[in-house]
Amino acid sequence: MVVRQTIPLKWFLKIDGWNILFFTVYVSLICIFHLEFFFEKLAFPFTGISVFGTAVAILLGFRNNSAYERFWEARTAWGELTNASRNFASQVLAYIHPQKDSVVQDEPVKKVHQELIYRHLAYVHALRLQLREEQSWEDLDPFLEDRDWQEVEGLTNKAVQLNHQQSQRLSALAAAGWIEPRAYVMGLMESINKFYDAQGTCERIKNTPLPRQYGFFTKSFVWAFLVLLPFSLIQHLGWGTIPVYLLLATMFTVIERMGHRTEDPFDGKHEDVPINAICRNIEIDLRQQLGETSVPPRLEPQDGVLM
Repeated sequence: MVVRQTIPLKWFLKIDGWNILFFTVYVSLICIFHLEFFFEKLAFPFTGISVFGTAVAILLGFRNNSAYERFWEARTAWGELTNASRNFASQVLAYIHPQKDSVVQDEPVKKVHQELIYRHLAYVHALRLQLREEQSWEDLDPFLEDRDWQEVEGLTNKAVQLNHQQSQRLSALAAAGWIEPRAYVMGLMESINKFYDAQGTCERIKNTPLPRQYGFFTKSFVWAFLVLLPFSLIQHLGWGTIPVYLLLATMFTVIERMGHRTEDPFDGKHEDVPINAICRNIEIDLRQQLGETSVPPRLEPQDGVLM
């Protein structure tokens, strides 16, 4: 996610640099042929192209609004996952204790709490890695025991299986009398359901792209408009067509590109939801709820980008 107030020139050129070069050469050739070689037929009335441009702007706005809605829904899902994670840790610490007549030392209780919270942290990181389509799973090593990792290592959706492991462990603790029935059903299992809901939302966004016809026709109409535009401007502006056209063409293509780059919020681009930072914040909060003092620092923006 871009957090800086201004966009560096190198980012701008990376996004639209080749287009700007093409527009410069294209409009310059049209001006030369029209003004120097008197090809007056290379012009037509401004009214028609202005109506076309208005229609393209409306289509472009609709497409970009749809892309931003996908980004915001993804960010909302991770916000809900963050809140549910904090609540889950509080539930684990408050609800999970041995029976009153059991003789259990404090250390085993703390170990159970740590096991559950660490398994949830492994789940959050696994979900991040799956959404980003990363193949390295070392980030899960600090939070999983070997037997837990062996159970999910060869499975397709590791995040789901980790959450399933969590529900099975909670069920076993409830059967052993460590959790009151109401706290188990209405508290802890409700949190498990919220994790599944947030994951399902993210997977739906990830696996269901914005309908391709929107992107294809929007881009096609934008380029058709920009190809025709200088033929309408030149009869009114002369050589002034070049700067005006470059400004308008760059504006349309940059907006179109931003919509394209925003529509997949889990692709690892600068404009995506900063799930690396969100996972780190969840890890810090839950480990501090456990009473740990040695926690990693929060991720800071690098070159104006928070990942």
